[in-house]
Amino acid sequence: MRRKFYPIIVVLLLIGWQLQAQKNQDSKKNNIFEVLSTPDSVTHATVRIHQDKRIETLLANKKFTNQTTTNGFRVQVFSSNVQQTAKNKAFNIEKQIQEAFPDLLVYVNYTSPFWKVRVGDFKSKSEAQVFKSQLIDSFPIMKSEIYIVPEQIVISSLK
Repeated sequence: MRRKFYPIIVVLLLIGWQLQAQKNQDSKKNNIFEVLSTPDSVTHATVRIHQDKRIETLLANKKFTNQTTTNGFRVQVFSSNVQQTAKNKAFNIEKQIQEAFPDLLVYVNYTSPFWKVRVGDFKSKSEAQVFKSQLIDSFPIMKSEIYIVPEQIVISSLK
């Protein structure tokens, strides 16, 4: 009776091993384009993608992050509701701050009727205060507009 089950167990183990090997092979693929261009195991169908190669390059170089949000602080450096000039001024300020502090994220937001520029993702008010002082030292002309605001911030960890 037991000898009848040995071939069944061996076949099941071989099937499991084959499925695991295929799963490992699929996980070695670098990007979605390689996965799509591989023939399907059942139908042998493939997907052809006609696109600019730069799109694939951009996706391959992109660092995907696991992002979550939490309560925190940002430093606001600009807010205006003058519709003729506010948008351009907001993006000019974003550029200046990004050049001065390339490691920090700069957020340009429009909430009618205001254009706002906020900088950083700080977990504590004291961290934001330290950065606020650095901003005032770098951009003394904006001193009167720079202040700390509570906001949902992005916490990311690289995979």
